[in-house]
Amino acid sequence: MENSMFNKIYSHWEEVMKEVNTSKGFSRILNKEITSIHYACILEQIFHHTRENPQIQTFATAFFRGHQRTQIKPFYRHAISEIGHDQLALNDMKALGFETEHIPSSRPSNSTTALLSYAFYQIQFRNPVGYLGYLFHLEYMPTHFGKDYMEALEKVGVSKEAMSFIFDHHTIDQGHIKMMQGYIRELVQTTDDLEEVKYAIEVTAKLYSDMVSDAIAKGDVLFEQAMNQKKESFAMERGSLQ
Repeated sequence: MENSMFNKIYSHWEEVMKEVNTSKGFSRILNKEITSIHYACILEQIFHHTRENPQIQTFATAFFRGHQRTQIKPFYRHAISEIGHDQLALNDMKALGFETEHIPSSRPSNSTTALLSYAFYQIQFRNPVGYLGYLFHLEYMPTHFGKDYMEALEKVGVSKEAMSFIFDHHTIDQGHIKMMQGYIRELVQTTDDLEEVKYAIEVTAKLYSDMVSDAIAKGDVLFEQAMNQKKESFAMERGSLQ
């Protein structure tokens, strides 16, 4: 039964990822249609999202009952291991040459707020087991597709020093994959649990894709502004030489 549950969840996630990688934002990454400015905008939202995740995971345990309580300790251990990952995103931004001092006190984008809000809604008002769908997507996406994303970023000029967040989650999160299998074995007990996890995967994937797409859209604006400033500077230099 446990392998059946996991296989059903994994197969569903694979189908959802086909939509993710063809979404507006991720397709631009994979097609190498972004710049370091766009990547920095993505990292800014990754920071805002990632710093809340340890607390969200521990929040889920407040709603565990009966046999679900066996997963409280593993959840806390997992959450503790995620603390500080937001700093990786800031470090990557610094490696790109961007200032980051203002970001911790800034507000996340609307789509990032929606993604974070959904996690709380799923836990408190639907079925806390469904949170596994949120977590599943966040853990499996970088471990399975992180290499593709890093290769695309490298081809648009992003250095490996500015990819510590993706690299860390592509490699170290392999251990979290085993933990996910344990969570599914212990918590996904009914058909309703299974459907709730699948639903959460769909919602999380859509909202995360929206977060990336919106960040890239912000990057488009900033990139255009940077290009206009260069044009103006060039025009002024030409004028001074005439």
